[in-house]
Amino acid sequence: MKATNQHMVNARRRRLVMIIERGTHRDAPVARPAVRADRTAVIFRSELDYIRRCILDRSDIETGGQLFGYWTEDGTPVVLYAIGPGPRANHQQAFFNQDVDYLVTVGRALKSRYGLHHIGEWHSHHRLGLARPSGHDARTMNSTIREKNLGRFLLCIGNCTAATATVGAFLCDGSSCADMGWSVVEAESPVRPFADSQMDGILVHPSSRPSAPRRQEAGERPDYAPGYWLREKGSAAVLNDIIAYVRASSGGKDVRPLLNGSGEVVLRVGSGRVYEDILFPAGFPARAPELLKYTDGTLVVRRRPSVWSATKEGILPAFKSFYENRI
Repeated sequence: MKATNQHMVNARRRRLVMIIERGTHRDAPVARPAVRADRTAVIFRSELDYIRRCILDRSDIETGGQLFGYWTEDGTPVVLYAIGPGPRANHQQAFFNQDVDYLVTVGRALKSRYGLHHIGEWHSHHRLGLARPSGHDARTMNSTIREKNLGRFLLCIGNCTAATATVGAFLCDGSSCADMGWSVVEAESPVRPFADSQMDGILVHPSSRPSAPRRQEAGERPDYAPGYWLREKGSAAVLNDIIAYVRASSGGKDVRPLLNGSGEVVLRVGSGRVYEDILFPAGFPARAPELLKYTDGTLVVRRRPSVWSATKEGILPAFKSFYENRI
């Protein structure tokens, strides 16, 4: 890309970051609370799935969108609504530009109707294998934060395979962009149904559909998320040991390994009206597994261990302790 064009791209991205609330930050800088030490961003499952669907719509080219919600008093970003590219967005192999008119229209509506603020943005690196912000991404974002006195901004990077997409979160503070974990609320965002209905004539939605956890067909090679623990040698044997332990501990209930749309393994224990899912999230075993209990398809309990410490050699003992104390 020529230097002039690159300058235009940078300027356009800076404008997008502040287009919704440019007056507030220019005229009245706001003191920002300190960010929590564990650096976790909260997002509803519906919004994470929405971003993944957008990524899968354009799995061979960059795409992107914006994140709306609020910051808690302790500095945690909470994503209540995500949007994808507008009808006139510019998708290229190595960069993405949002449709400015679309962002302005949707962003103002979300703020006036639901009080949501523009707290971040996301874009994909599709199949490039770059799961972090590029040097250009980080420089542009941090420069914008300093110029507009934002304090911080949430930047999310997506990657995909043919069938699954992953989304990583990063907190940019004007000097660097640091990894954040996700705290996923396993529910639809309370804003999503109202906004989708009331803004039906404005919004552009992805065409890819979310995929529920499913059993792998015989002979089918699992499409795990990039860097997922089950891609490592010997990890399948550990999972088999976990399945055997859960089956024995649950009184012989059916235990089915499933793969969700993010390339993560879910163990479904039981069937019928009441069952539980054990999710092994991206980042496991450093990140703890999650237990989700359902009744008639409705999530009624969601638990993660308060204390979790597992090395690659000690996954099974740590899991046993977690599962024995799940009640």
